[in-house]
Amino acid sequence: MEKKNTILYTLVLLFITFCVQFTDLKIGVVKVSELMLLGLAPLVFLGKLNKYVVYLLIFFTLTALISLWTTSKLDFIYLQPSLLKRPYWITLGRFLEIVSCLVLCNLAILFFRHLKQKQKFDFFFEKFIDLNIIITVVFAIIYLAVALNLIPMDNTRLVYGWDTRLRGYFVEGGPYGLMLSFVFIAITLVKKTQKRIVYQIMLFMVIAFMAKSKAGILCCLVWIVIENFSYLKAKLKPLLLPILVLIGAGLIYLFINISSMYVKELDRVQLAVKERPKDPNLVMGRISGLFIFPKMVQEKPVFGIGTGNYPLLRNNKEYRGFFPLPPKPIRNLDAHGFGGIVDILVDNGLVGLLGFFSIMGVVFIKVRGNKGSPELLIGFIVLFLFGVQIHFMYPWVLLALVLANTHRDEASSRSEINS
Repeated sequence: MEKKNTILYTLVLLFITFCVQFTDLKIGVVKVSELMLLGLAPLVFLGKLNKYVVYLLIFFTLTALISLWTTSKLDFIYLQPSLLKRPYWITLGRFLEIVSCLVLCNLAILFFRHLKQKQKFDFFFEKFIDLNIIITVVFAIIYLAVALNLIPMDNTRLVYGWDTRLRGYFVEGGPYGLMLSFVFIAITLVKKTQKRIVYQIMLFMVIAFMAKSKAGILCCLVWIVIENFSYLKAKLKPLLLPILVLIGAGLIYLFINISSMYVKELDRVQLAVKERPKDPNLVMGRISGLFIFPKMVQEKPVFGIGTGNYPLLRNNKEYRGFFPLPPKPIRNLDAHGFGGIVDILVDNGLVGLLGFFSIMGVVFIKVRGNKGSPELLIGFIVLFLFGVQIHFMYPWVLLALVLANTHRDEASSRSEINS
């Protein structure tokens, strides 16, 4: 029986690792991991559903239904012939993507909660980290082979661009670096300090010098501050008042200068658009999104523009302003790149944002008494703040670890009291 359990545990661990590392592996336009998870949905949901996953499932179902009503009141001008990139269908597709994330989250919770003994949990969790590190090392070796001209870049999808960036099985180096920052955060639960530090240093080197992911670098640095906040707070306590004064002065300075900075940046971007009207990074990425999504929020602040509708509506003249209409092949790509929290705000408005953070608040109250869990929950939200889309899978594994780790610690405490 023990041998059968070990085989099952290993298969589940391999599957979770596959979903983390190969998020963007597709058949046509559909992700392989999403198809597998949606196929497993009846089996996983017929098992023991975590109540926080239920809250999230209800929340995203309600936002999807509201989005269908919102969509009926919108004017879509530039549409592609693809059925999955059309109104209503794009909302349904995005909803199914999020459902697949929740299936993975519940599966990971069940898996890690089933490892009731601390030694088992630590053993299989470390194997999960080891697997991700091994895959990263293999990708890094391929990157070095390409960089040294031992392998042509065209022979592998892992490396791309004139500046030779590692992207793994993601669309770009930026998203890949953020996935590695998820592993960087999750490593916190590894008990062996030396192993943890070595792994984190290695991951940071890959993020910074191979993936060249600015968001990934910042995410790791912010996590280091979050993880060591209590220690820093104790050490910097005598300097707390001067630090607060400096922060206040800095905020006032920014407030005074923000208008002139905005005008200068607007002029610079307008000039760049005239010079490079077909540059996808300029007309489709964060730069254009910074001008476009505030207009959408301003126009639809309560319920948003509807789940998944951003890539369809961003092309409307009233939103894109001075930005040119993107070429047809890239016109309906998800393009603002600001991450899941902005996704919820734009797609589902202030109602959606309040609903999501209400659920996160309930989870925080649940886990706040457990060592490490509140910080990991903040790490889960931080990933979305740094550009991870709400329908990317790996952050939901982190939420699963938060809930499973808390449950295990509570079960251990009850066992000690009863004994």
